[in-house]
Amino acid sequence: MNDSDSAQQEFLNLRDSANNAHLATLSSDGSPEASYAPCICYQGDCYFFLSELASHTGNLTRNPEISLLLIESVATTANAFARRRISLHGNALRVSRDNDLCNLVLAEFRDRFGKVMDVIGELPDFHLFRVQARAGRFVRGFGQTYELVGEKLDHLRAVDPRR
Repeated sequence: MNDSDSAQQEFLNLRDSANNAHLATLSSDGSPEASYAPCICYQGDCYFFLSELASHTGNLTRNPEISLLLIESVATTANAFARRRISLHGNALRVSRDNDLCNLVLAEFRDRFGKVMDVIGELPDFHLFRVQARAGRFVRGFGQTYELVGEKLDHLRAVDPRR
């Protein structure tokens, strides 16, 4: 496996195994707000199951702009400064509960997070959001940054550090 193939596999592994993300949304006054939420990546898209009680849910309902960070666990990396990470920028749109996709994704949440989904899955204040990413980056380590390209932002293009 060449280095490009290796980077591609590391990107897909991190994306597909992510179970949480740091979110950046815009508050009602337009200021940035950082938060956290459990997530899954299903068929190349990131999903969040969010309560209306969380400020990020209100933020996304008013303004769907979102930036999110999927990051390698500090427990599995040798250097905290070189943690693998994926940043995505786009819109988070609500998926209707009567949509078949909602049922499929919530089943994935149940598989990943267990019985808590039996409780919160039926609560009316929880809503499924799908991130429609339009740009992103994968940082593999020092001097190893890639733009995400392709229709589903699932391919890598190396970023020239001299630019």
